[in-house]
Amino acid sequence: MTSPRSEQLQVEIVESLGNGFITEQVARSLAERHPELCDDIVSWIREAAHAENWTRVDKFANLAAPLRVAGLGAALQEILDSDAVGFNAEDLVDILGEIQEVGAVTCLFHVAERSVSEDAPAYWLCQKVTSSLGEIGTPEAHDHLRRMTAPSWPNTVRWHAAVELGAEEELGFDEDQMLG
Repeated sequence: MTSPRSEQLQVEIVESLGNGFITEQVARSLAERHPELCDDIVSWIREAAHAENWTRVDKFANLAAPLRVAGLGAALQEILDSDAVGFNAEDLVDILGEIQEVGAVTCLFHVAERSVSEDAPAYWLCQKVTSSLGEIGTPEAHDHLRRMTAPSWPNTVRWHAAVELGAEEELGFDEDQMLG
């Protein structure tokens, strides 16, 4: 449970962030002014997710990412793996790639599998997954990307997975045909 002081700090931080993009400089400045931030922010993300306060989840996750806060990846995976609705999956997927969360590879692949039928025609979430898997860059991430180049996946997804692998020519993919 959050203490009154912690709740007040959360409110102050949320208000100070406004609706703008959170730069690394802004994140570091806040962490310097509030050293307890890095210790508390993951629990705040979980509390906000439990309350389905997705705006707060987004703000705190975007603040925690440039700080590379321990436990952030696990908290975001919990949200992505949950049955919750209303959160911005694309942002959470992006953050997992940005922080190169090696443990998130399977979670990311499952996000793409679950969303592919609803993600048409542009497959934005699947594209975010392929990008994040590429940023993570482990052999396991590459294995999942290679699976996403199979004919069972939509051409757009297959193309983006092949591009992340740097294998579009090797796999015989023609960009115009794939994205047509």
